[in-house]
Order: sequence, then structure tokens, then C-alpha cells
Amino acid sequence: MNHSSAWDTAQIHGKKLFIWGIVILVPIFLFTPLALVQFLCLFFLFILISSRFYSEYLIRNIRVIRGDSELRVFKYEWVHVELKVENRGLLPAFMLVAGDSTGKLQVFKREKIFCTLSRRSWTLLRWEGYCSGRGVFNIGPAVVRGCDPLGLFPFHLTAGETTKLYVYPVFRSISIKAAGGIPLGNMICANPLFEDITRSRSLRSYNPGDEPRRINWKMSAHVSGATRTGSGSLLVNEYEATASYPLMIFLNMSKNEYPLKKQNDYIERTIEAAAALCLRASAERQELGIIFYTSGNISVITPSSHTLVPILERLAAIDWRESADSGNMSPETTFAHNSAMVMLEQGKRLPYGTRYVYTGCNLDEEAYISLNSLKKNHLRLEYIIIDERTVPSIVPGNSPRYQMEESGYEII
Repeated sequence: MNHSSAWDTAQIHGKKLFIWGIVILVPIFLFTPLALVQFLCLFFLFILISSRFYSEYLIRNIRVIRGDSELRVFKYEWVHVELKVENRGLLPAFMLVAGDSTGKLQVFKREKIFCTLSRRSWTLLRWEGYCSGRGVFNIGPAVVRGCDPLGLFPFHLTAGETTKLYVYPVFRSISIKAAGGIPLGNMICANPLFEDITRSRSLRSYNPGDEPRRINWKMSAHVSGATRTGSGSLLVNEYEATASYPLMIFLNMSKNEYPLKKQNDYIERTIEAAAALCLRASAERQELGIIFYTSGNISVITPSSHTLVPILERLAAIDWRESADSGNMSPETTFAHNSAMVMLEQGKRLPYGTRYVYTGCNLDEEAYISLNSLKKNHLRLEYIIIDERTVPSIVPGNSPRYQMEESGYEII
């Protein structure tokens, strides 16, 4: 019998003890003529009822509060979980056993504590788990077991709160140096032709030759009113001058296009490469987007400067083994026959100057030639390939192709 079944059995026995104690002791007290027997019946009734009250009081006043509703770590890292076990009542709770459900995590530190809580006090339950696999996991619920001081009525409390744990793909290093000086990120530029009207920098006085549309009429009127003369100078908006090069990653997870023998290792490594690109792009202030392709299903996250966390969450949750991705799909979902066709169609919708990076298995020559037509849309194509054979560094159209390492800290 496991511990949970044993505790449930003890609770059932406690309920039976209370019922049968009342049924037996009350009639004896009412109908026996002996004062000693009546006194003993009252004594045992008092113990029985007070113990039951004590146990019910603790049930209503013991709470478990989780420190975090969501946790995020990378694969092969330790996660630290903290819970607060609190006694909000005026009666002490003796010999409590508090534990947490660890789900599929490998736990090397104890996830249970034995404690006694005095009135209006609390203690912390801390445990550590090793995240050996990518995915989204639920930790909890926490369980608290206790009883009254005499141990007659044990109770079993299950907290309703759980913690969602995102285990991102393992952190790897990647470095891609684009030819021609095109950066990975938004490059500060001194040329005012590259001003970004969404990034306001400052205001300055109007100079002859400035465009009327740059005049900030609202602030100009405010300054004129503040001077009480009504003859204040006009103010002109100034913006950050940047050259923006968005990054769009095409992640090919179509299991039918990978060799069956190394399918799992190759696809997981490809997911690691996509995660490494995302982290590198975010560090360099890149507008980042990604296209997920799994066995005929497409999920698109459009380029933005605030997409890193949603992308990493999707990378953690995605299950490429399923024929259809049942996770949270992004707004656009469609069907296609193969990854090259999908990449070609999606590339036609990308903005000017986008770096379009393919990560996945090697494509055939015809696919590379077809994708090369995207250069008419002023896209820069790059390919990060995983293949057991050595692939040339240049594909038709002079687009760079990088060989992905099958294992190790560095991707390429």
C-alpha cells in the first residue's frame, strides 16, 4: 500500500471512530445509573469532539501559497520551486507533512518537509528539479497532511494552485556573420534618410527648409502659451536614424523530410538552432519572427521586437511527432505539400530587407533554385543545414549555407 492510500484509510478510520464513538457513548451516558461511567463517557466525548473540532479548524486555516505561477528555464538546467505553508489560525498545527507533486521532473533534492507550525506562522518548502527534457510541464498540486494532537482525525489537504514550467530548448552558441555588412539587428545610422518615425528622439527649433510635416504643432502651441507672448518658435520632431533588418526564421520540423534513423536527434538539434538564433537576435535588438512547419501545418509569428518569449514558449511546447500541431496556433494556419513550397510562399509576404534563415534538413537543388527567386523581393537568404554528409557552403544563387553540427555546444 502506498502512502496516499494509507492516509486515505486513516481518514476513513477517523470518521468511523467519530460516528461510532457518538453512537456508543451518548446512549451509555443517558441510560447508565453509575456516576463513574457517566463521567468517563463525558470525558471520552469531550476528547472525541474537541479532537474533531481541532482537526476541522486546522483544515480551514492551513494554506499553501506558490511563489511563482510560471517558471522558465533552459533544458539541462535546475529549476528552483518555492512554496509557503501557512497556518492562519490561533491553534498550533503539530507534525505536518507538506509535499509537492513534481510531475515529470527528476528531483534530486527532497520535495517534502516535516514541520510544526505555531499559531499564525509559516514555513517555506523548497525543492530543486533537473530539467532533462524540453516541454511544458505542470508542477503541483501541493499536498499537506496533518492531524489533531492526539492523532485521532488525520486530514489531507490538496492545494488548488499549480505552476506551469516552460523548459526551453538547451542554450547553444551560434554566430552568423552576414556578408556585405548587413547586421543582425537594427543598426544606428547617421543618415537622416533612415529615420524611423516610430522612434522619437527629441525636439528642436524649426530651421528654414524643414518639412512642414515634421513640425510638432501641439508642443509648439504649448511653448508659445507658456511664454505668454504667443510668438514662440516652432518645434520640429527628430527621430532615431536606424537601418532595420528584420529576421525571419523558417523552422522545418516535417518528420517526413528527415532520415528515419536520426529523425529525433536531427529535429531536436534543429529546434536548438532556431532557439539559438532567437536569443542571438534578441541580444542585438533584432525584430524577430518565425515560421513553424510540421508535417503540413504552418504557424507564423510575424517579426516584432517583443516576440522572443512567445517564440521560446512555442519552441518548448511544440510536438513535431504529431501529424498536426495541437499547441496554441498563431493566427495563420494553412496546408502545404513540402517545406520549400511553404518557405517560398511565406517569403513573398516578408518586408523589404528581411534576413530569411532556413533551419532544417538539406533541400534539393531544384528547391534552392526556386527559393532564389525571393531575392527579387530584396530578401537575404541563408540556410542552416543538418546533414550527415558535408554540404557545400554556397547554394545556387550564391546564398550562404552553413553546416550544422550534430552535437556540441556550438551550432555551426
